Amino acid sequence: MSRELCILVPVWHQYRWLAPLTFRLLEAQWPDHPPIYFAGLTSDEAGSLPHVPVSDVGRRTNWSWMTGDGMRQISEKGYDLVYLIAEEHVPLGPCHPKHLNETLPQWLDELSASYIGLMGWDNRRYPSRSPRLSASRGCMMHLNGPGDPRFHLHPALWRGEALAACCALAGRNPDKNGSAWHFEKVNDKLDAPLEERWKRGCYQVAARRASLRPPGRAALLGGCVERFVFNKLMALYPHIPGQGIADAYAHAVGFDDFFCDGPYPMFYSGLMVKGSINPYCEKFLRRTPEGTALLAELRKAQVE
Repeated sequence: MSRELCILVPVWHQYRWLAPLTFRLLEAQWPDHPPIYFAGLTSDEAGSLPHVPVSDVGRRTNWSWMTGDGMRQISEKGYDLVYLIAEEHVPLGPCHPKHLNETLPQWLDELSASYIGLMGWDNRRYPSRSPRLSASRGCMMHLNGPGDPRFHLHPALWRGEALAACCALAGRNPDKNGSAWHFEKVNDKLDAPLEERWKRGCYQVAARRASLRPPGRAALLGGCVERFVFNKLMALYPHIPGQGIADAYAHAVGFDDFFCDGPYPMFYSGLMVKGSINPYCEKFLRRTPEGTALLAELRKAQVE
């Protein structure tokens, strides 16, 4: 495996307890994974976890600074390509090691890309209006439209220079404290003050086609129908009077309630929300004995 590729896991300070579980699941679900580095932790906090120690503990509450600090340190180690995976976006099924370790890094170079998102465009959340590449490129989507999720923080493969630039841009406004939410909002705009080559070099996988367990034609067609219906339902959301009613509608439709089974299987809205276990993800995990066991492990780690 090329030394230039690694996994960077930025850890929000309130979720330090989650890091060992994230590491265990990466080890279990991603065979022959690239080197892993946790960021945002002191050496004492990281213990035996592979990490780059946070260089200024007082600044790690700024998510963009903390992630940029980790990127700077792994860049000094010689890594140019990085899978950025937040601590709460654990793999919830077997990953596709060939796609993750070889195919996607190769495409990133061949396309002179800056970003390949692993949350597939073929899930029900996205309207899928931007150009798609050929089957020889996995039917990836080129994120060149005004509403496309460029530089979003679901697990993704990044060119290190682009990630460093996005972290720096998100840190310019001290009032926003470099939050992950602000990171996405300031970087995904077509007019963001970033190099054009970075903004024009963003792609998103067709997750189901890249899964270790690709679905058949009937399942692919069912996914297309689900995405069409869901987007029609969510088009009503901005027109609903009253935030309370609108939120209840979004909850009923299940805006954030889905599992993406791609090369890196993940739950869309992650394990956690505002310091608590994500209720959508909890419901998903309870559907299988393996998920129920993971939920119990998660609760135990949170208490300890």
